[in-house]
Amino acid sequence: MSHSKTTKRGKSLYIEKWNPTAKRFVNTCSVCGAQGYRPTIDEDGFVRNDAKKIADLEHRAIREELKKVLKPLPLDSHGRCSDCARIMNQK
Repeated sequence: MSHSKTTKRGKSLYIEKWNPTAKRFVNTCSVCGAQGYRPTIDEDGFVRNDAKKIADLEHRAIREELKKVLKPLPLDSHGRCSDCARIMNQK
């Protein structure tokens, strides 16, 4: 049985079981609970071109898996997504 049948939509077996340290790159809105990956993983310094280091291979795998499962979610200083910040600032 393929592992895709045992995981829920929007979840990743890699992030949940094989590499739970990748969860530190997942942002969660403090108001609505929306989840997405940190936009910092798209920057050049996150993955270096040195393929000999284990950390670089791990960061590359984390970035590929997060981009496959989630969308980018930047948070403000209060931990809110842009939609929640816009709505809360209107009041």
